[in-house]
Amino acid sequence: MSRDAKPELVAPDPQLDARVASGLDQVEAFLESSLGADVPLVSDAALHLLAAGGKRFRPMLVLLSSHLGDPADPRLIAGAAAIELTHLASLYHDDVIDEADSRRGAPSVNARWGNTVAVLTGDYLFARSSEISAELGTDVSKLLAATIAQVCQGQILEAQVTGRVDVAEAEYLEVIRRKTAALIATSCRLGGMLAGVDPPGVERLTRFGRALGMAFQLSDDIMDITEDEAALGKEPGVDLKEGVYTLPVIHALKGDDGRLRALLAEGPPSGERLRAALDLVRTDGALDRAREAVSAEVGQAVDEAEGLEAGPAREALTHLARFLAERCGARE
Repeated sequence: MSRDAKPELVAPDPQLDARVASGLDQVEAFLESSLGADVPLVSDAALHLLAAGGKRFRPMLVLLSSHLGDPADPRLIAGAAAIELTHLASLYHDDVIDEADSRRGAPSVNARWGNTVAVLTGDYLFARSSEISAELGTDVSKLLAATIAQVCQGQILEAQVTGRVDVAEAEYLEVIRRKTAALIATSCRLGGMLAGVDPPGVERLTRFGRALGMAFQLSDDIMDITEDEAALGKEPGVDLKEGVYTLPVIHALKGDDGRLRALLAEGPPSGERLRAALDLVRTDGALDRAREAVSAEVGQAVDEAEGLEAGPAREALTHLARFLAERCGARE
């Protein structure tokens, strides 16, 4: 877990941290060996985003959850890799939809090779993920297929609400429940399944992962409003600029005196309009209400974690949930 992770994401138990970090190194090697293709451009495009790095948050959850059962099961590395390939595939497609120029500090695939290559590379990654999961058994294959369907539905729902100033809180929460939380829930579930955790424990891990995923995205949404470019590693307000009106913006619009709505009525803001919109969202109490939503999800995640078998893995999962509240200024 210490590999490419921030200090606050490190497991409280040094031995557990070292074992998860070692597992992530194996996942990385598995990913690199899984993306070769007969067509050089396919290999180059598929490895492009992998080489840009990342925290490998979802594979980490697979491995961490497995420590509630048998973490030595050899299927776990392949399962964690399949989860990461699914996530990467969704990022390739996201960058095309968002017309993104960069990802993780490197040119996006669509910027470098065009939308056609980017979309088809994303499809290739989905296919490789499905192929790997099929080798792990029918239950794993069905789980991953159902999760990919949820992620795709979430992306479609987001496309329906993008740019709408009348988007309801429930609509937005459903988008992130499918687009983000579903895969994080599956990460925790898969780790438990492959490690032989009993069925009630697997269900509890799934519920933990779903709440964690909601908190993860809502926390990111707040930070996109509150943090500066140095902290984020990217321009703040990217969601606003792309017409994705997240929970802080939705709450700000509810209490708006007309100024924010007028700014957004002209279309997704940029330049001075973006700066003005960010200032309005930051000053009307909307962030406090969004933080309350993070606190609720973190509280649910901690409650679920406390029902798991006591030990370093449970402590690490609880620590991670609480960190998501802390990083965006929310309370558990």
